Amino acid sequence: MCALAALNVCLWLAVWHFGPVSGIHGGLQLALSGVYVLVCAYRSVLPRVDLERLVVVDTRLSSIFLGRAAATVAEICFAVQLGLLVNQLGVHADMPWVQQAAWVVPMFMVVAQGFCWHSVLTLNHITQAVESMLWAAGFSWMAALLASIALDSSGWVNSLAIFGILCSLAFVAYVLGVDAPMYWRRYRHGRANGQAYMRFDQGARDAWDRRVCSGSWAAWKADALWLTPYFSFGVWVSIAMVCVPGA
Repeated sequence: MCALAALNVCLWLAVWHFGPVSGIHGGLQLALSGVYVLVCAYRSVLPRVDLERLVVVDTRLSSIFLGRAAATVAEICFAVQLGLLVNQLGVHADMPWVQQAAWVVPMFMVVAQGFCWHSVLTLNHITQAVESMLWAAGFSWMAALLASIALDSSGWVNSLAIFGILCSLAFVAYVLGVDAPMYWRRYRHGRANGQAYMRFDQGARDAWDRRVCSGSWAAWKADALWLTPYFSFGVWVSIAMVCVPGA
């Protein structure tokens, strides 16, 4: 994971120095991607699983609260990148309604952050499942907009729209088939075992201070399924969006 973090930072720096970044659109995408890449590098070096308070390295920098705060900023940046991407493709395809509708995409992800924080502070997995479903809803909306662009465009805009549709649908399938069911199972397991949910103030203190340190694969294998693509493919998509030509 440390090697992956270093690779991703180097890729972003390469795009910054040598990539086709131009105009306000390119500069904004570069800045947003930079935040996302940097936070993902931090979270790759010091991974954590929020509700279980699971960490690999027991240090203050591994604080669940600190990591979740950084992730919130990064995920909002990534969501805005997605909105910008669809907006710009709408400009190239001369579809003003798509340009406006593109901003619904990050709205789903921003609302999802509230549900994520609820789960982190209360230890209730059900709102973590809701967060995942909101991300899936955002990507579904994105796929629908990209489909409209693909039907009314040609050349690289058409190809990129089709690629975006496939990636979006793959993510939605993953959430529905793997991610949301995992959180639902954890919610039901917690209920069956008398899980005590915390108040927000208790959860904040707990998230700041408590860490369960483990390097056991058994403890990490369930979450490795989303951590690995999150810190690899997700970061590469963020960097790639910087290279999409502005209008």
